[in-house]
Formats: sequence, structure tokens, C-alpha cells
Amino acid sequence: MEKLNFSVDSRLLRELGERLVGRPHIALAELVKNGYDADASRVVIRFLADRIEVLDDGHGMDQEDFVSKWLRIGSTHKEREAYSPSLGRPLTGSKGVGRLAVQLIANKLEIRSVGRSSGNRELKAYVDWREAVETGDLTEAPVYVESGPVESSFPMESATGTKLVLSELNHRWGPLEFEELANELWPLQSPFDDGESRQNFRVTLESPYQSFVRAFDSQMTAVLDLWIARLVGELLPLDFIPPDGTVIVRRPDPEAADNDNDEAWDTASDFSANAMETNRPDRIAKLTLQLHGAGTEVVYYRLPNCSLDQLQYEIRVFLLQYRQPRNISVSEARRYLRRFGGVHVYDAGFHLPYYGPDTDWLHIEIDHSHRLSRSQLLPRNLQRPGGMSNLPTNSRLFGAVNVNTAHEQRHAEESLGSTASALAIQISRDRLTESAAYRDLVALVRFALDYYAMASGRKDSERSKRDRDRSPGEKPSSRMQRLQKSLNDVKGDLPEDTFDELSSELDEALRETEAEERRYESYLGLLGALATAGISALAYEHEVSKQFEALEKIVGQLRGMARTAGNSEDLEVIAIDLQSWLARSRATHNLFSHLLQEDNRTLRIPLPAQQTLDLVRKQVEAINPGANIKLDGVPTDLILPPGRYVEWSAVFQNIFLNAFNAMRGSSVKRIDVSGAQGAGRARIVVQDTGVGVDLANSEELFEPFVRRLRMSDDYAALGLGGGGLGLTIVRMMAQEMDCTVRFVAPDLEHATAIEISWGV
Repeated sequence: MEKLNFSVDSRLLRELGERLVGRPHIALAELVKNGYDADASRVVIRFLADRIEVLDDGHGMDQEDFVSKWLRIGSTHKEREAYSPSLGRPLTGSKGVGRLAVQLIANKLEIRSVGRSSGNRELKAYVDWREAVETGDLTEAPVYVESGPVESSFPMESATGTKLVLSELNHRWGPLEFEELANELWPLQSPFDDGESRQNFRVTLESPYQSFVRAFDSQMTAVLDLWIARLVGELLPLDFIPPDGTVIVRRPDPEAADNDNDEAWDTASDFSANAMETNRPDRIAKLTLQLHGAGTEVVYYRLPNCSLDQLQYEIRVFLLQYRQPRNISVSEARRYLRRFGGVHVYDAGFHLPYYGPDTDWLHIEIDHSHRLSRSQLLPRNLQRPGGMSNLPTNSRLFGAVNVNTAHEQRHAEESLGSTASALAIQISRDRLTESAAYRDLVALVRFALDYYAMASGRKDSERSKRDRDRSPGEKPSSRMQRLQKSLNDVKGDLPEDTFDELSSELDEALRETEAEERRYESYLGLLGALATAGISALAYEHEVSKQFEALEKIVGQLRGMARTAGNSEDLEVIAIDLQSWLARSRATHNLFSHLLQEDNRTLRIPLPAQQTLDLVRKQVEAINPGANIKLDGVPTDLILPPGRYVEWSAVFQNIFLNAFNAMRGSSVKRIDVSGAQGAGRARIVVQDTGVGVDLANSEELFEPFVRRLRMSDDYAALGLGGGGLGLTIVRMMAQEMDCTVRFVAPDLEHATAIEISWGV
């Protein structure tokens, strides 16, 4: 038995690159993510006139790495390793084909890399993708490799790194492409970059076209603009004169067993246990609170006996629900906040690593778990029932607090003669010591968050009152938004994956509900006009019935006079003409006569399809332009979904009327109706010999006031359709009865076919 081996066509290189990535900005993002996986802290994307360069300061590659990993297509080493070797980052790639996507960007690729074990040697590799594809056999696709002295420089003056040079570019790049590129990369980059830590990751775009750079930089920080509230605060100078209405920060009794009960709160002091130390001054802080869509308010608050001298902070609150602007994924933004969010502390510009999403230094999560109903810092006049339920969790916050421990030490020594209570940093430089100034720092920043919680509750209450005053009913989307808020309130009590799943489902349900509401609102005016016309038609029907009886008497009188008169021919002609007109009027009257019967308007039952269609056929006889309507193809046992007769009459009348209009110029006027049932669905198809429709654009015809059929002015003046509402009414009515309406391909004998289908 002969043993054979598979061979692989080299065109697979192009297939894999194009199909698994597909777009140039995604391909370029894959190269940047390779730098992230290589523990780089900086990646520079450099756009030049004839090439693109991507440089990183990661761990680089030696020749062994290049052969075993880069040259091996479909390598799964990222799946096996899961995390980067030095910084423990979760690896972004898994399929091992990202490098193949380079051919979407450029025809030629040059790689220069220095690894940790490379010594003073630099790996140089060259790939011509067109040559590689043309070889025929994938295993024969050439990659030219050499080693030489280190010539390349890498970001941050790193001794290791990788430089990719892409030349013979395939695409033009503009601001939109750079926005899309940034949208792929922003989740990797922390906004709290101190410029020193190797843990952080930063992507920089360099280009002579500054509009490209601005578009990229703007999108890289776009997530920071999704806030619903912005809190900016500062500790004001010692000589600042507080305005009227300045709020006093309360200091609850630390000995109280439960600072949330009435007794403990009422006995809480405006001063700390060290309040008698009068050499510590009261200090005034200013908070500017900006609520998205609800204006800005400013509050001044006083902390008695304050041990802190300088403080600035900005905190942004997020509510990542619904559809976010700038094409930002809600789930991606949530992961980003869990990773980089929280309130961070900077000491003279140096980022203290302890403070962030994984620490609760402001006691937010603790208070959530205790379900406090009152703030322990706000005075009574600022409290409101349930206000603390609006306190955001760390995963909904971005914040930066700026202090200067060196200044605080000098200030305490000069003013108090001691640094014991001053703000200080531990020897490890990762956190602040638990001094009196640190406790004041917590109180001043946490006051702002508590104030936001109460202000947010107040705004919600005012908005709800306005909504109630404006409308007695509440929209379904508003109820769902309240449900989402309730879910966020208990987020800390749920497993993370459970919360994400519930939140994602609610987001999707809300989007669908809002879309349905918009659709309903767009039809509301139309429905009002149609309802008014229907009511008027009922009154008209009653009046016309009386007039018909009067006309019958007149016809009888004319014929009696014709029999007795000597010259009766003229009177007889008049009587015949009047009788003909009366017959035609009665036929037209049939269009609306079914509205007079209460059962037709109110009784919702399954109706036999053929009988219903036959009744409608008779109703439209008066306006039929001579078309032959055949119902032979409708099975006698086919039953329509439950509905009122007036609803089904409106559906079929409008379909027939559309067909009449379409056949005005046809030599053969024929409407054939067929029906069928099977595989869990039933359908009725109405075909005509009119002008036909373009199936590719046929969905547009169901929108209000959209029409494609040209009609003469005389015919349009009759008011028999053509206004662009008939198909809108058909779909509205059919959807109410759980039916689907669409145009389908007609058979060879017809020009148009419209199908109504439903589940059975």
C-alpha cells in the first residue's frame, strides 16, 4: 500500500488572510495586538508616504521563535500559554493567522526583531506575498531570513522589540479608517498611564497628516466621553470665604454600631474625635456636578478640622446600557471599566498602583453590601429616601485624584510642627499611610459620590413626575430601563457572568422595544386618520342607507308616471338610468356595509379563507376594472388565523385594490389566489398580471406613502388607492394577526405575487 501526503495550495495564504480578517484596519490592529501579547508597553504606528511601520518594545523574537511560532501557520501556542510571559496579559490572538492578514495591507513585509536571547544580533526577514502565493505549494512559499548587527531602534529605547515595515500598500487610508483602527485598539489601553510603568500599554500614531492622528486619538479615548455624570472637585485656598449655603461634612460616630439608623445618624458629630485640636483649620471644597442632559450644579462643602492642604479630583460615572455612540461595544466597555475603572490616586503625577478597580478605598462596595439608605457624610437636608441606591459601584467609575505628599509633609511641618497626621506615602510607594489626612481625603472624595447619588435620585424623581404629568401611561421601554437600573443596584450580589448575561439580554430586549415604539409612533398619526375615516364611514353608511330607500321610491314613481303618461319613453329612460346608478351605488356601498355589523367589528375568530375571500371579491365588484378574480386555488379547508372580519377585509381589499391599479394598462386583467399548508406554516398567495414590482426593493413599498406606480390624474382623483398607504395597512393588520406579508417571485403567467403566511 502506497503512503501519500496532503499538499496545500499556497493560495490558502490569501484565503486565510482575507477571510479570517477581511478588512485592512482589522489586519493592522492584529499587528498591534501582537505587540500587546509580546508584553510591549509602547507601540508606534508610523504612516509614511510609501510604507507603514509598526514598532513595539516587547520581548521580540530570535530565530528559533521566528521559525517555531511566526512561520508556523495556525500555531496554537497562544491558546496553550493563555497569558503573556512577563506581564501576565491575557493573549489576544488564538488562530495563528493574524500575520497572514498583512497581505491585505501591503504586498511586501519586512520584519526586524531583537529578542532577549539575541545578544547583539538582529533578526531580519522578508516576505513578498505575491511571490509566496504564486509558488503553488504552501510549504514552498519563500520567506527570506538573515541575521546581522542590531540596526533598529525600538520605542522607550528598549533593547528588545519588533519592527514591521509594510510596503507596496494596497489601500488608501483616511480619518474614517483610523477611527475604525482605534475602535479595535482602545480596549487594550488604560487611560491612567503615568508614562513610566511597564504594565501600561500605549499606542501612538505618527503621520504627516494631522487629521489622521486627531481621528485616531479621539477614538482611542472615546469611551471616556460616554459618562452620564462628571464630578470635578478641589480643595480651595485657606483664605477662601465660603458662600451662604455651604454644606458641612458630617463625621459619623465611629463607635456607633449602625451608622445607618436614625439614632446613630442624629447623634453624629460635625467634628471628628480630634475636633478639640483647634490648630487644624476648617477647609472648603468645591464640587461641580455635571449630569448628562440635566445641567450643572455647584456645591461648596466644609470639612472641619481638616488635615489635608491640597486636593483635586475628577470622577466620571458611566451607565453602559443601550446602544453607545462612536460604535463602542457595551460589553467591551464594561470589560474595560472592570479592568481599568475605579478611582485612581496620583501623587505628584505618579500613579499609585494600589488604587483602582480592585480596591475599595472609598468604601463603596462595603456600603453597597450593607444597603445603606442614608449617606454618612451628607447633612439631613441633602438626604432623600433611597438615594444611596444610586451610589455607583467601582465598575461604573473612572476617577483620578491628585495629591502631593511631599507638599503635605512640608505644610504640616510648617503649620503644626509635626507630620504625624499629614498625608504620607509608604516606603513601598504603592499606597498612602492611614493618617488623619488620608481619612480626610477619603471623606472629601466620598462626599462627592454621595452627593451625586442623592442628586441623581432627585433628578430621576423629577423626571418621573414630568413623565407622569405628560402622559398617564408609561412606555414599556421606560419600565425596562427601570428594570435595568434595579439590576445594576444588585450587581454586587450577583456572579459576574450572571449579571453580564442578564444585562445583555435586557439590552437586547430594550433595543427591540424601543424600535417597536418608534415604529408605533410613526404609525400613530396614520392610525388616527384612518380611525377618524372609519368613524365617518359608519355615519355615512347610515345616511346613505336612508337615501337609497328614498331613491327607490323616486324610481317607482317615475315608472308609474311613465305607464300613465302618453309619451312615456323619456321617463322610462330616466327611470332605467336612475335604477342603474342606484345598483352601482349599492355595489359601492358593499365596500363599507360590513362595518355596520357589530360581529364583524368585534368578533375575533378563525375564518374560512375561501369564503372570506369570496365576500371581499363581491365587496370590490364596483371598483373592479374588469379583472377576473379566481379563488379556485384556495383549499376549502384552509382557515385564516383568528381575526375580525373587518381586519381580513381590509387586508384583502387593499391587496385587490393594488392589483386593480397595477392592471389598468394591461390587456389581460387576471387575479389568481392560491393557498397551501404544510411544514408548520400556511399561506395565501395573490398574483396579478399588472406591471410587477422589483423584489430587491419591494420592502420599501410597505412603508407609508411610498409608491412606485404612476397613475393618471383622472384615476387618482377617484381616491381608489395609489396614495402609498394600502400596503402599510396590509402589513399593520397582518402583523396584529401574527402573519407575515411579503412580495415573492410570481409564476410565469403573472407579474406580481404577494404572500401572506402564518404558523399553524
